[in-house]
Amino acid sequence: MFLSSVMCGFQTTNQQRAFEHCAKEYTDEFLNGYNATIMAFGQVGAGKTYTMAGDTKIHVHRGFIQRAIGQVMEEKRAHPEAGIVVYMSYLEIYEERMYDLLQQRSTDLMIIEENGLIDIRGLAKIRVETEAQAIKWFNEGEKQRSYGQHLLNQQSSRSHTFFTLYMERRVGRFHTEHDTIVAKLTLVDLAGAERLKKTNVERGGRMRKEACTINKSISYLETAIYALRVGQNYVPFRQGKASTLLKESLGGNCKTMIMICLWLEDCFYDETVNSLRFAQKVKFLKTYPFRNKKLDCATATKRRHLQQIANLQQEVALKDALQGRPGLSFDDLT
Repeated sequence: MFLSSVMCGFQTTNQQRAFEHCAKEYTDEFLNGYNATIMAFGQVGAGKTYTMAGDTKIHVHRGFIQRAIGQVMEEKRAHPEAGIVVYMSYLEIYEERMYDLLQQRSTDLMIIEENGLIDIRGLAKIRVETEAQAIKWFNEGEKQRSYGQHLLNQQSSRSHTFFTLYMERRVGRFHTEHDTIVAKLTLVDLAGAERLKKTNVERGGRMRKEACTINKSISYLETAIYALRVGQNYVPFRQGKASTLLKESLGGNCKTMIMICLWLEDCFYDETVNSLRFAQKVKFLKTYPFRNKKLDCATATKRRHLQQIANLQQEVALKDALQGRPGLSFDDLT
């Protein structure tokens, strides 16, 4: 499967239309057991954070994250027999350091890669039962984010954020046994690359340092994407935290959508072209999504018992075979 690239740069597009066009399909895939990632990328101040997080005080302006939560919880209410269990996490990467936004910006986090899968040790995964509960946790996490003010944006995100929903869901089979499908949906707000002369930040100030770190992180991500695109044997994902966490989304078991946010003014022509070139590179990457399943406890226990019975029957058959064969013992045969 190829990643799809969608551009939503029109100022007349409202949040509901943007979500239905860009993100609803991927939330549906998540509910069907596929890992999915929705990324917002583009110029600083072009609307990435607004698209993902929206306005937390005005319901009609809520972002993709709140709408995805609502869609998942509606499915949970509509199908109680499925026993849907939902967890959530919220991670920030600020100046190449990771912070848990659901644990008061805890920094006791470590990226672990095992069997090709990326996990973050120490990151809180909060179980949520209702939409209101999940939105409350999300809003608390939003208060912990790093923001700044410059010429192009009164509230500019100074970090990358990864909001993730995790789901377990039972799927009936033969009316007696069940499989459990598991999946994760990650909504990524990538900080925008900045040209310092246009944001007009102070030389040597905090925001200048933040901008340099963001630009370097985006550069690392582009390097990894280029290596994937040309089929290099070694892909330098671990150069940056964001590129490491996006490893599965860009070339593994995941259905991924990237949305490009752009300024429409002529003075941002160069930045617009660079953003579209980035999207073009991502568009032709290949991922390998599959439906994630695991046996539930009851089925796993039943199969284990059946295997034990089969083993015992084999032992009995071996013992019976020993009769009339002196000089051999059961231990000799096993």
